[in-house]
Amino acid sequence: MRYAAPVFSRLKQASRRTQVTTAAIAIVLLGGIAIVAGKRLLGPQDSDPSLAIPRDSFLAATVNLAELRRSPLYDVLLGKRSEAVLDPRKLGLQKLADGCGFDPLTRVERLALAVPEEGDRGEIGVAAKVDVTREELERCTAALAGNRASETKRVGSFGVVEDPDGTARPRLAYGHGQMLVAGRGMWFDAMLGAADGKQPSLREAPAHASLRASLTGHEGWHVPTLVLTALLPQKLRDRLKNEMGAELGSKNNSQAIMAGVLGVASVGLALKAGESGQNIDAALELVCDNEDACVSVEKLIGKQRFDWSKELAFRLFGLGPLLDSIAIERSGARVRVTASASADSLAGTLDRVLKARARKEESPPSVPPIPSHRPDEIIPAPRGSR
Repeated sequence: MRYAAPVFSRLKQASRRTQVTTAAIAIVLLGGIAIVAGKRLLGPQDSDPSLAIPRDSFLAATVNLAELRRSPLYDVLLGKRSEAVLDPRKLGLQKLADGCGFDPLTRVERLALAVPEEGDRGEIGVAAKVDVTREELERCTAALAGNRASETKRVGSFGVVEDPDGTARPRLAYGHGQMLVAGRGMWFDAMLGAADGKQPSLREAPAHASLRASLTGHEGWHVPTLVLTALLPQKLRDRLKNEMGAELGSKNNSQAIMAGVLGVASVGLALKAGESGQNIDAALELVCDNEDACVSVEKLIGKQRFDWSKELAFRLFGLGPLLDSIAIERSGARVRVTASASADSLAGTLDRVLKARARKEESPPSVPPIPSHRPDEIIPAPRGSR
């Protein structure tokens, strides 16, 4: 997939941003605690977090976290252990859980992530629907507020908590029937405006809306656990093409494949995280500028699937059924890739991979043995040797 890597570099940067998602949930929850304990906020009761995703998002994702918690995959991704993909202890959630008396991740029902096309590095907006009682909020406030000074003001139907010294910390808001929002600067304001209906939201973004409708329009895919869509602007692809000018001219690269990869305008992913005893299903869709571009992308994915299927290491780790299930279908300027695997088996495989990686990181570097003789010393041969 090295042909595709430059084009999806922006997506990889976005995925690295999601490593702060769990910490952001904790910040959002704490912000809601501070607000609700201090005053009652009234507002619209539609608390769908996706309403807070602005139209101009580069990446938009919605997660049914309540459903994900019922899947074996949840423990691997967010389990209370050092090998988890997002270790709650490293993200500071354990301290929050100790103070509040409950795990905040178990109270998030639905979650939405929004990443702007332009913005500071690491910028991400989070909106969440959280199920907490007023008594729990008050208990958390008493345990965690400490000496942190904050100011609360009204922005539309939201109450916003800010640091009075004007630092660049994330701003927090609560409203819309337990909808919590966290973000920075103008992007945070855009999220609140979208949630209040004062600014265009994800529903008014044709490219996002069309791709999400396609991902969820197939039989059995109407309500997936995760839906993620990302747009690849033309100016970004043009810049990548210019930066890779020398590579494009090399004999080892295919002009057709590169043209196809750079012709991908948007990417979408849907995931159904099955419970124990069920399957985890994934669907990936790529929308191209034209049919020729998608023909090249289809060939590239097919080649990568064939190469992976020959890797013995993948099969030894238990990924054989997943690789064998991959199906590729092209329709005009759109490519759809689906795959399925046992939820228990896939979670077990990921767990083994993460544990193996953890052991590798913990093992001390090998040190060559120190010779017990001088470099110029002649060592006599053992007796009886010829």
